[in-house]
Amino acid sequence: MQVGATRTLFKSPSTIKHPSPLPRQQAVRRSTRAIMVSSASGVVLPRGVEPLPATDQHELERVVASLKAKAPEWVGLPPPTRASLLRACLPTLLATVPGAAAAGEAAKGSYGSGRAEEALNWTPIAICLRELAEAMEAGGAPPTLGSRRRPDGQWVVDVFPSGLERLLNAGFRGSVWVTPGQEPTQGALYARKAAGVPGPDAGVALVLGAGNQVSVAACDILHKLVVDDQVVVCKMNPVNEYMGPFVAAALAPLVQAGYVAVVYGGGEVGRALCTHPDVDSIHLTGAAATYDAIVWQGKPKVGDPPCTKHVGAELGCVTPYIITPGPWTDAELAYHADTVASALILNAGHNCLKVELVVTDAAWELRPKFLDALRAKLAACPRRVAYYPTSDEKFQAFRERFPEGVEELGLESGPGTSPWLFKAGQSVDSADAQHENWCGVLQEVALEGTGGDPAAFLRAAVEFANERVWGTLSAGLIIHPATKAAHSEAFDAAVAELRYGAIAINCPTTMCFVNTCLPWGGYPGSTPQDIGSGNCYVHNTKLIDHPQKGVLEAPWTVRPKPFWATQNPSLEGMAPAALKFFAYPTVWNMIKVIWKTLV
Repeated sequence: MQVGATRTLFKSPSTIKHPSPLPRQQAVRRSTRAIMVSSASGVVLPRGVEPLPATDQHELERVVASLKAKAPEWVGLPPPTRASLLRACLPTLLATVPGAAAAGEAAKGSYGSGRAEEALNWTPIAICLRELAEAMEAGGAPPTLGSRRRPDGQWVVDVFPSGLERLLNAGFRGSVWVTPGQEPTQGALYARKAAGVPGPDAGVALVLGAGNQVSVAACDILHKLVVDDQVVVCKMNPVNEYMGPFVAAALAPLVQAGYVAVVYGGGEVGRALCTHPDVDSIHLTGAAATYDAIVWQGKPKVGDPPCTKHVGAELGCVTPYIITPGPWTDAELAYHADTVASALILNAGHNCLKVELVVTDAAWELRPKFLDALRAKLAACPRRVAYYPTSDEKFQAFRERFPEGVEELGLESGPGTSPWLFKAGQSVDSADAQHENWCGVLQEVALEGTGGDPAAFLRAAVEFANERVWGTLSAGLIIHPATKAAHSEAFDAAVAELRYGAIAINCPTTMCFVNTCLPWGGYPGSTPQDIGSGNCYVHNTKLIDHPQKGVLEAPWTVRPKPFWATQNPSLEGMAPAALKFFAYPTVWNMIKVIWKTLV
């Protein structure tokens, strides 16, 4: 479950500026007020916010020098002190969300749920802060829900849901699969510290923040602090730099203590920090091209890269959703068509976990009805402004790759909005499974030759996803419980064999990102020469030492309507209570969430 927000609560403080470039300026003009397109649909188009000035060289030097001086102090902080600092960020985060949600709406717009979606972006940060505080209070080895060993010897650690979250997430099961050959140990860094074994020298980490979601940058900061034991300078991406002041405000106890700093600017500032002699490591969420530019510096990708610093990367993926044939009712077809639609429209499709491919069985007798249900869901979703730079070019490239048969769906929402593009009926050979579109487009790939048999389909779908689809970040798998029971071995083999860092079963892959006890990153095996979806994991708040992937299984359907549903009338009212529950999971706060969900 994530959170949203009511308009009355989420007013932006007049004393805070929310700067950002306004992409698609040819279609969306700045104005002093947001434009209400339709009182029925509740659509508010972006109005834009002013950009922040780049941090100058003198200030960069001061920031890095200050962090360098503070690094040994951070390394020496005992876990209970770290826990106190992390918990001190929870009230500052809650106080920050209203203004941040208002700024997000100004930059991106809102499409029927008020500022709820922008507030949702802070949910993973709240969960990550609390769970890392719990990990520190446990000395680096927080309780799990138990470990089990698969027949092949691989360890699996169950981590979600725990505590009162079980009542809000009944029927969910989240697990960390441990790299084969490794034991399910936790918190190696803190075990070494407790034993008096010296670790690496204190250092400064550079986080190059993602431009799409504020939660990515904030959780990356927390990972570098707690897991890699380094103080952090975060350079905001110019696309969402307006969120920088809110990140600093939310993490104010860490910022004021001198362990975190936030700076601004484009490529020039990024290069200055990447090459700074006192910056010891780099972590980025973005594109493979950015990783290559930092690591290879324009040189041939042969031998050892010229950049000798450790560069951790979380990159993109052509995310597949595997739709297993089964005996679905009309209501179930509509429910999971909505699961897929929600994974496309979130943030206008500007997400590395956005569904790119729907993989179906060409012989499944219910396939036409499922596709019609998906069309109906997308047709009912308001079109959005694709605010990310180069979005227009990506839409055009998709249309040029598929000059015939692309459907334009979605409710007309006003000037500058883009339809949801859907290309159904693709084959393994005709589909484009190698380019991440990063916008509101979707392909359906219908696999031939499996005859509607679930076991045969699962084998073929896993082979297609592993061998023909670019990236290894996340994948979705939707399967009816009767089909799962009848083909349990095929289902188990599919989950085990999918080479993806996160696997969401019967829910959007968004849930794998939100629940930060699960690891988030590309499947192990990338190299500097072929970085793929990245080379590291973040989140993983149970501090499992050797994660291979995270697997989250949801119930077949969730009632009442899940937070991720494309049309959820209770989202705004439920939001403030839910966010407070994630920060402070008490019985009273849980009752408030349940009440707000039902009214």
